[in-house]
Amino acid sequence: MKKCTIKRRYLIQNPKEVVKSILTTFPQYKKNLQQLFIENHPDASKRLAVLGTRFYTLGAMEDFEEDLKSFVCEDVSGDKRYKSRYLSIFGLPQTYDFSLSEVYKKCDRIGINPFEFAFASGMSTQKVLKVLLYREMQFLGHEVALLLDDDAKAPKNIAKRAENICYLLKVATAIFDEMLEESLTKAFAPLLSRDRALLLQFVQNKAYTTLLLDMRFFLSEQSGFYLLKKSEMPLLFFVKKYLKKEEFRIARRLKKALY
Repeated sequence: MKKCTIKRRYLIQNPKEVVKSILTTFPQYKKNLQQLFIENHPDASKRLAVLGTRFYTLGAMEDFEEDLKSFVCEDVSGDKRYKSRYLSIFGLPQTYDFSLSEVYKKCDRIGINPFEFAFASGMSTQKVLKVLLYREMQFLGHEVALLLDDDAKAPKNIAKRAENICYLLKVATAIFDEMLEESLTKAFAPLLSRDRALLLQFVQNKAYTTLLLDMRFFLSEQSGFYLLKKSEMPLLFFVKKYLKKEEFRIARRLKKALY
């Protein structure tokens, strides 16, 4: 009868100590080790690694987890970012993952002052696109305020920001729910007009207030309700597949910010 193989990947801390412990204290687990990916860190005490293992019984796996629990941070078997291919290209997620709420707070502190984004290749595409949309909404709000203050350039600048937002929504059809994308794009359409009178009428209407609320809810929503299966693809893969030949200003800026 063929043995059942249980494969697990664990995020561990202090990998040198883990290896030493297995070789000296728990040599019975040497046969269960498959691979070790180590993330270099100047402070050895904070060094992380991914340990690939293979077990033939559930009991052996549970014993391993119990004996090495002081080193195991979490079981990351279900997270493809910890697969060998992803690790070899992007490194550990801890080096590039980020909190949307923290980035939003940073954008709020910076306000409309210009700054250049730098996006790591392994970052979540949906997070990056949300950050770009958040930033464009900041600039849009500023231009609408200038419109209400009778600024001459405001209609042109509002149209530019609306174009950027609609473009981001268009290229994100592989990431976000299509009905959401269509609904938001339609709602932004009046802002593409450069007619001052029409713009003033729209931004002082309930439809504009509703649009702002819808965008705020969408950008802060954390449940994944509006996300498709590909939403967490690494940014590098998204750019290569969907933006390779795109020349719109937002696409060029995003490709330039990728490292």
